[in-house]
Amino acid sequence: MKLGKLLLAVVGATVLLGALVGSASARNLSVSSVTTRLIFSSMYSGGFGTVTCDRVYETTYHSRTSTKTAGTLLGYITAGNVTRCSRGGATIDRGTLPWHRRYESFTGTLPNILTQSELVSGASWRIREPTFGITCQVTGATVRDTYTLTGGTVTRADVSGTAPCSGINGTLSGSTTNVENMTGGRITITLI
Repeated sequence: MKLGKLLLAVVGATVLLGALVGSASARNLSVSSVTTRLIFSSMYSGGFGTVTCDRVYETTYHSRTSTKTAGTLLGYITAGNVTRCSRGGATIDRGTLPWHRRYESFTGTLPNILTQSELVSGASWRIREPTFGITCQVTGATVRDTYTLTGGTVTRADVSGTAPCSGINGTLSGSTTNVENMTGGRITITLI
């Protein structure tokens, strides 16, 4: 009788611990849509001043689930367009698309994440500084996209990074709350 109760207690504890470990060590990311659109205002600051432009990017994920291992290729930025500049000018170098999106990290306590970050490689664009109209080509930029989540829903996207422009080191920054799938719905990211 005592052995049966002990065995039942051990099995119950094992199941409970297995459930807790399973949720605490989620290995995969899950997204609600494999295509997204980001519409945001971004700034490039460098040796010639600050360029401020509105940009639209279309992105894809390879699948709805992927491993959350640093460096994993999540998908691509497949299209980009500068829609308006309030200071200076910019043009996306479409010949370098698609740009690679790789998983970097997350913040928060599993299973609830607060942010998810990825690195974008291959990004290239031309800027025109606002004062003298000097243009330069940005190549080899290190771009980080960070998505802020509230209850699993992406509520904000921030871009940051360094962007060398014809030998001058510059910085890239921008943010948006306009992150949606291609039909206008919100995007969710969860750990599974």
